[in-house]
Amino acid sequence: MQVEIHPKKKEMVESVIERLEKYDAVAVVDLTGVRAPQIHEFRRKLRGKVEFLVTKNTIFRKAAERLSNKKRGIVKLAESLRGSNLFLFTDMSPFSLSILLNKSKVKVAAKAGDVATSDIVVPAGNTGLPPGPIISEFGKLKIPTRIESGSIWIASDTLVAKKGEAISADLASLLSRLGIKPIEAGLSLKLAYQDGLLFTEKDLSVDLEELEGGLKLAASHALNLSVNVGYLTPETAPLILGKAHAQAFALAIEAEYPMKEVLSRALSLAHSRAAALSKMAGFEEGG
Repeated sequence: MQVEIHPKKKEMVESVIERLEKYDAVAVVDLTGVRAPQIHEFRRKLRGKVEFLVTKNTIFRKAAERLSNKKRGIVKLAESLRGSNLFLFTDMSPFSLSILLNKSKVKVAAKAGDVATSDIVVPAGNTGLPPGPIISEFGKLKIPTRIESGSIWIASDTLVAKKGEAISADLASLLSRLGIKPIEAGLSLKLAYQDGLLFTEKDLSVDLEELEGGLKLAASHALNLSVNVGYLTPETAPLILGKAHAQAFALAIEAEYPMKEVLSRALSLAHSRAAALSKMAGFEEGG
């Protein structure tokens, strides 16, 4: 007996299928600890590049099963899903997407218990808040204030939390009142799929500095090898010609080839050698 799918669920399955057919890649972000404002901010930053969708794993699995003949390996991704997930659909490669997400971290409001991702400084200036009981909150956090023109002013820039310190409920509340979003938050990919290939979080962890260093070293080795074997390219030609010229000049000097430039250098070299030989033999100049 075939089980009827609820119209709403059927609509959600079709929505996932439409996106899987439209885009080259799909990536999965673990939603644990991710706040709604983070997702909204990332949606805004990545609009036009990435489409976001929160849906149940069962819905995604049904969509993947429907596309198993068209999208080789997509069922394997669906079977690997665990927990609450955010799905990112894009035409970018998973590696480019991972790098983009790392570069696109957003600032979010602090909550009690959050760990400061950097030093948190409350800047001097007009808070726009009227005097009242809130002044005691500033005092509790040792933030110097004054009253001016009917507003609370912070007298000087004040460090209220160092990087790595836990944020108290009082501090989180005050920062929120001041409109300060001090926590840097990002989205980390745990799975991704493209062209029949499944990528894990470890696969997608790209150290750009290490990668850049490796590419520079490889390019340097390749250039040296090309020059040494005489492989001509627009990049190696000047180096190969320069090397050939230097070797030819050195050979001409040793052979005392009758050219003005060569003879001048040959005579200079002969004089140096004669002086060195004279010193070794114990002769005095002019003796």
